[in-house]
Amino acid sequence: MSRHRLAAEELIAKAEAFEGVRAGIVDVQEVLNGPSSQCRSEGDWRDSHPEKAVTWLPNARSLLVLAMHHPPEQPSMDWFYRSNSPGNRRMYEISERLAEWLLQAHKLHAMSLPYQQEQGGVFLKDAAVLAGLGVVGKNNLLLTPQWGPNVRLRAVLIQEQLPAGSPLNGFQPCLSCDMPCLSACPENAFSPGQYHRPACVQRLENDRANPFDGGQSDPQGKPIMVIDFCRRCELACPVGRD
Repeated sequence: MSRHRLAAEELIAKAEAFEGVRAGIVDVQEVLNGPSSQCRSEGDWRDSHPEKAVTWLPNARSLLVLAMHHPPEQPSMDWFYRSNSPGNRRMYEISERLAEWLLQAHKLHAMSLPYQQEQGGVFLKDAAVLAGLGVVGKNNLLLTPQWGPNVRLRAVLIQEQLPAGSPLNGFQPCLSCDMPCLSACPENAFSPGQYHRPACVQRLENDRANPFDGGQSDPQGKPIMVIDFCRRCELACPVGRD
């Protein structure tokens, strides 16, 4: 077995040793040439705010893609306060630990990427599909065989070329589904016949403008206000409930 294949297998096993995590590897260039990157308009957000984007490792070749289960009965994993959520903080911690392990165990340099594409991240749904973790459903969500859409994604950039996974074959959960997710949307974002991003974004902006008391207090005793972004299409999806 080659050194890099061994590193890839051990890295995925190390990642999936964390509770509720699945992992896969994909070639960076495949993601950068993927459909979302190709559709990105000229004048990227990073072009006008280069100080906000992280600097990638030079000549980075691979991505470790992580999908962490977010059970519907744990909504607070997604509550945003201080520009982050508990679930995303957990994924960052896991990503950092895996990057440190990869350097110690295999002398391979890696770095955790930001969640936000505009801050130096990647299109995570594209990366997850290419790595074989799931497919994008008609609800525009990543659907995984294990947990349906109830996952959160993160990526670790790796300097060396590691053996990559491949997209799933035969997993087409939307074909036999009556699509309750489409009618669950409070903004009718699927009424044009496909996902209409501006309607969804408007809902998220409304959520952002209306935080609520999350039941915790800051050091000064003031209630911590949290944002609960809409997940109705996700929670209506039946995939992964068996």
